Amino acid sequence: MGFIATLKKGQHYASIWPKHAVVAAMTEATVVPATAFAAKVMPAAAVLNLLVQWQLQSAQLQPLAWGASLFLLSLPLQGWYWLGKRSQTKLPPHLAHWYRELAAKLELRPRPEGTYLDLIKMVRRALEQLPPDQH
Repeated sequence: MGFIATLKKGQHYASIWPKHAVVAAMTEATVVPATAFAAKVMPAAAVLNLLVQWQLQSAQLQPLAWGASLFLLSLPLQGWYWLGKRSQTKLPPHLAHWYRELAAKLELRPRPEGTYLDLIKMVRRALEQLPPDQH
């Protein structure tokens, strides 16, 4: 899987991530909002960083200003890349059990090797169709 494809998978994974207490303990519950915030704020922060350092620093330090701005621009990309890799990762045993349990309650056939993306799709469907005590 290429870099761009991984970024796109990460964006898709972030877009379908449910904002619900059922998944609040998972790492993605903090990575998804942080990545969304970074995508919104970091381009402006990178430009502001470059302009301020351009005005206040000497010409010898301009490469540092560019490097810092490029780092700020890369932050959302790092989040999407991590999410893309995570979405294709095979589920650990305890989450695989939950995935199969939800599939049984929804009367669906789960994939034999479920991934985090499969789990989140199943959780979204369960949140829409099942009563709250059966998630």
